[in-house]
Amino acid sequence: MTNDQITTPFCMAKYILDLIRNNSRSILKGLTGPQRKAVMEIIRGLYIAGRPILRHLAQRTDIGAKRQGDKYSYHLGRIDLRKRVDEFSTNRVRGEIKKNTIIAYDLTDINKEYAEKMEKRGWAWDGSRGESAKGYELHGVGVNGVLLKFEIHEGGKYTLNQIRKKHVEELSESFSRKGIWVFDRGNDDKAFFKFLRHEAKVQFIARLKDNRMLVVKETGALEKVKNLRNGKYKVYLMNTYNTDVDMGATYTLVISSHLDGKEPIRLLCHLEGEYSGDEIVNMYLERWGIENIFKRAKTKFELEKIRVYSFVKLQNLVALIQFVTNLSTLIFQQVQRLTEPLITGVLMAYRKFLLHRALYLNVDSFISFLRFSLKPVTFRPSNSPPKQLSLLKSYSLAKLVPF
Repeated sequence: MTNDQITTPFCMAKYILDLIRNNSRSILKGLTGPQRKAVMEIIRGLYIAGRPILRHLAQRTDIGAKRQGDKYSYHLGRIDLRKRVDEFSTNRVRGEIKKNTIIAYDLTDINKEYAEKMEKRGWAWDGSRGESAKGYELHGVGVNGVLLKFEIHEGGKYTLNQIRKKHVEELSESFSRKGIWVFDRGNDDKAFFKFLRHEAKVQFIARLKDNRMLVVKETGALEKVKNLRNGKYKVYLMNTYNTDVDMGATYTLVISSHLDGKEPIRLLCHLEGEYSGDEIVNMYLERWGIENIFKRAKTKFELEKIRVYSFVKLQNLVALIQFVTNLSTLIFQQVQRLTEPLITGVLMAYRKFLLHRALYLNVDSFISFLRFSLKPVTFRPSNSPPKQLSLLKSYSLAKLVPF
């Protein structure tokens, strides 16, 4: 089977482009005409090129790539898209948030070890290498495959804890305190747990480090969690300096060896309903959904190849990567739900694409399909070319056979 056999019809490609354009209106509102045009070209360029290098996003053949990249850079330095993208993402999932919907918080990084000219570059933990490297840390919050927050941490201005609290406060208020927040063990912090329960008033599940000191309510014994056996316990936290027991609130502790040969998973919970230990572990494991979104942004849109020196431009470009990543998920879900003939045609073309490329039906392969379907923009000159004088008379030209 050749590529010609799976070519997406023009009307379907136009339908996909219209979906992208219509969903982009909320983040374009209030921008000037040139700014809207530049942002739309960047969005389409991210789908076609798959990497956030401004020159690579150029699509016009009548203008050099450098000139187009300079135009994108100019406009990215004069707008702020972060709040618009966050609002777009939050509005898309607000109606899906139930009492037990998992809201996952995590950190990821952009490794920029050799990009010395990039502003506000600091130290970030590189999980793939298991060591710190020069770059940027990003705060992420995900719900149902949608990245609600994707914010670069400004280490010289805020602490990680301040931004983490800000995100919890903003989103929990937006969701009327519904949902269950899930955190990995990098967020093991007594003060933060108390903030979640008493100030933010949200449900949460947090993975503990093995040296966390707790008091078991039933026995009154002060224990490190690594010394406790598998099971479900009612526990108290210690005070700030570990000198006294904070008996103002009771928490649930679940310890489970869910994988053979691995360390037990240790989870501290504050939940409004009654859940078994296995249910709590399964809810925590849903946190891996945000890891998949991070991976999608890094592999399908090559996040770590981002290349702009200005921090303002970097923030806006990261926001647009967040936007196209989320939009891909939303379009993928919409194409599968609706049954209109044109949408059915898009789905059929997508399935044929999967068969040809030996891929599975998921958001990642759908992004590859979008990249295949969307072609660079063809620009036509606004003015007609000048007419040339002919050596022949008009009646002689009329007798000629066109070729």
